[in-house]
Amino acid sequence: MLSRKWREGLEKDFKQSFLNRAFTGLAIIIPFFGLIYTANIYVTTIVIAAIAFLMLAEWTQLSKKRNYVTDSLFISVFVITFLFNDINLLYVIVYISAFLWILLSSFLFFNKLDLLSFMDFDNTFLKLLLIFGFISSLLMLSRIDEYGHFLIFILVFNTALVDIFAYLIGSRYGKNPLLKNISPNKTWEGFFGGIFSSAVFVFILFYFYELDNIMMLIIFSSSIFAFVGDYSVSYLKRKSNIKDTGKILPGHGGILDRLDSHMSAATIFTFLYFILKVSSF
Repeated sequence: MLSRKWREGLEKDFKQSFLNRAFTGLAIIIPFFGLIYTANIYVTTIVIAAIAFLMLAEWTQLSKKRNYVTDSLFISVFVITFLFNDINLLYVIVYISAFLWILLSSFLFFNKLDLLSFMDFDNTFLKLLLIFGFISSLLMLSRIDEYGHFLIFILVFNTALVDIFAYLIGSRYGKNPLLKNISPNKTWEGFFGGIFSSAVFVFILFYFYELDNIMMLIIFSSSIFAFVGDYSVSYLKRKSNIKDTGKILPGHGGILDRLDSHMSAATIFTFLYFILKVSSF
């Protein structure tokens, strides 16, 4: 009897948590429809700048270094530089950030956690590089003529899909931890569930939009790196002994809790796009 009630309680908690996560995910995705419809670079820049401010503020709140003024100045200079069409800075930031994500992926998946000692919320360089790498990626994509905003939507939707199905499959069927020293609740089953959902999404795009092989590789690769961002923020939280980075989003915690996988996925997506697609033109 006790076992049955316990299972029913778990199922109830799972359903409620999943609904919260799904609704929050949709609430984040829907505004991107508006960005695609308007395709206005100034509106997009304002939205992205607002996201950057929230992410920086939340990270700073978790740090012992409360440098809100510095964060605001960085955002202001960043946006002004971008609006004056000087995107060379964006290239540099994205490429360095992509290299860092690749490095982190090797440390994580080879379980070399001793090499992650530099990662904590007090590391200002890490904060600026990861967050501005993400923001730079979105801004660079938004500048691509005709279909830049559509690429942003594909990126965001694919990453959200991976998040939802990794959580859904992992919570229901997960038995084998992927990196139990960081997040024992995340499993190999969840990992493959998320990757499979991305593969289905890529196939749908290929079927209806005749997606080429390079774009399929870019989208699929970004879905794998979505897990790197997720685990990296999980590592930061475990190191700081906190459960969530904030409470702004129901079912997710903070803005960093929700956008952790997007940070890495967007950076790798943009990096590969400009390396493999743009350079081949």
